[in-house]
Amino acid sequence: TMVQSTASFTSESLAALKQRYAEAGQGHVFKGFDELDDKAAGEFFGQLSGIEVERVTGFFKKATAAHGQEGGDKIEPLEAGSFASALDRAQADERAQWRAEGMRLIGANKVAVILLAGGQGSRLGSSEPKGCYDIGLPSQSSLFAIQAHRIRRLQQLSGNTATIPWLVMTSGPTSAATQATFAQAGYFGLREEDVFFFNQGVLPCFDFDGRILLEQAGRVAVAPNGNGGVYEALRVSGALDWLRERGVEHVHSYCVDNCLVRVADPEFVGYAALRGAECGALVVPKKAWDEPVGVICLRNSRFGVVEYSEISSEMAQLTRAGSGELA
Repeated sequence: TMVQSTASFTSESLAALKQRYAEAGQGHVFKGFDELDDKAAGEFFGQLSGIEVERVTGFFKKATAAHGQEGGDKIEPLEAGSFASALDRAQADERAQWRAEGMRLIGANKVAVILLAGGQGSRLGSSEPKGCYDIGLPSQSSLFAIQAHRIRRLQQLSGNTATIPWLVMTSGPTSAATQATFAQAGYFGLREEDVFFFNQGVLPCFDFDGRILLEQAGRVAVAPNGNGGVYEALRVSGALDWLRERGVEHVHSYCVDNCLVRVADPEFVGYAALRGAECGALVVPKKAWDEPVGVICLRNSRFGVVEYSEISSEMAQLTRAGSGELA
């Protein structure tokens, strides 16, 4: 992560750290440092040492600069050959090929699943990890249980020869509770050694002027770094090495509150594999041109997600020649 705790300090190391923060424009965090007791000062020094202050300050500047640009990006619809539709009946034969390839890869133990489960169920009226939520099925199964059942079923469909490793990304508030839930449920019928827990990282909080905020004297305010933090978290947790040792070549990632997800979807995995794609995205078509959802398109000739607020009404209403579908 970009925020981690280290050890005690000397006057020389403290001076060096203060200089780093001052050069990054964050010297204000040391205000009141001399008033902390030895234990609090040591902990604060450890937290500050673990923050890549130049890098995170750069993140803020880059994000706010991009937000302030008007009309700087060239946004275009995806090219026709860069995607396919599972709703197109004319592609039934191709879909069968995608699924067959996906099942082959699953049977060869080449596919793993990453679950992004750092969120709490606070908006659902629960303080538990969101994956513990009962969505109201007759079985009273939690989201975790539903997804584990789908993994088990795919393993069975492969002839019980496959193992689909399940990597579960948690956060500080959900880590212990999530692991306890899995243990109490006997890993929902999966083998404990096939489940890998890892924590997403955190980043300092900033005010609108780009100054790092303090939660209190002697402690930087931090927050989870979002789903995008999965890449660094996979690396620093050892998860990538764990996957390499197992010979995994394809990974399906999804969010915990997606109750309809086809975990390790063999059709999608097979499609991406046969296309030789480094990365793929599974989406649903918009119901109407003015539906307020983001879309995948080309931003400056590169694939990306563009928010509906970034697209003009004229562009949102563009259709594809022949099909008449929204572009």
